[in-house]
Amino acid sequence: MRGSGPARSTAVTRTPISVRVEGFLEKLAAEGAADNTIDSYRRDLLHFQAFALARRRAPEDAGQAIVRQYLQSLSEAGMAPATGARRLSALRQFFRFLFAEGVRGDDPTAALDSPRRARRIPKYLSEKEVDDLLNAARERKGADGARLAALVEILYATGLRVSELVGLPLSAVSRDGRMLVVLGKGDKERM
Repeated sequence: MRGSGPARSTAVTRTPISVRVEGFLEKLAAEGAADNTIDSYRRDLLHFQAFALARRRAPEDAGQAIVRQYLQSLSEAGMAPATGARRLSALRQFFRFLFAEGVRGDDPTAALDSPRRARRIPKYLSEKEVDDLLNAARERKGADGARLAALVEILYATGLRVSELVGLPLSAVSRDGRMLVVLGKGDKERM
């Protein structure tokens, strides 16, 4: 006896694709979207299409209530919020396409919020891992070794983002060499 997972995906792949969904995917291809992007949109839209058809609606005719029910079903099925957000993004692009083409006079996704993603706890290094990094940098010989050790020590001592550190111009170092002026996120200056 088959499990519910494979049967569901088989049903989705057997459903003929909507002409409007196919038109949207063709537009993506014509605009130069990557094959993987188009495949992802196809899977997500076919999944929504199957949901809409089960409620006697073509995907292009689905209203906000059906889109909300769809997102709720994803959550109830235990899908990660990131999956729901990705599928909602595909639906937004699809409905914007339909609106721009004059197929619809509205966008049922316009007033919907993306599923809330859990905030990730920042990853950090243990004291031993930091010591190992510093020691490995100091073991390198020559100017490259000194530079690497300085970079690692600056990261450790200041909490700079790697992108901020590698983008620092020489002018960021104060004249006395004891301070850095960093332009960070939102063009905020830090010393």
